Amino acid sequence: MKLELSEKTKLNASPQVIHEWLSNLENWPKINDKIKSVTVEGNRCFGEMEFKGKTLEFAGMVPEDDDPLKITCNIVIQTESEKRDPEHMTVVYEIRPGGRATQIVERIIFEREIPFWGWLLVKLIMKIGKPTGLTNLQRIKEHITAED
Repeated sequence: MKLELSEKTKLNASPQVIHEWLSNLENWPKINDKIKSVTVEGNRCFGEMEFKGKTLEFAGMVPEDDDPLKITCNIVIQTESEKRDPEHMTVVYEIRPGGRATQIVERIIFEREIPFWGWLLVKLIMKIGKPTGLTNLQRIKEHITAED
């Protein structure tokens, strides 16, 4: 079973501003504070992030498309010891225009299959757990509001 995590929030910004900001790979460190370095080349990027005391290498790509209400990021993450078995995930941002506020939905889809009990455990933790920091969408909201 694939694990998918999702979250949504509303922003007081136009869909165009949100799409442009999310499509800019140089904004990734603003979204995820674990990213320590990022190099952008067109619609691709690579860099390093720190997670649970380990340095991980990542590469990301935002495929070219003409959908102004959706951004898809394909990401590969690996440690030095896991070069033969990297983690693949897709992050999808859906932009839903509304009245005064625009809704953003973030979906993180992990490509690796996990057992049902693992999926259930993660969903339970997400439901009853208390976050220790800001989520990606909370950071996005802070930056887009500040830059608008």
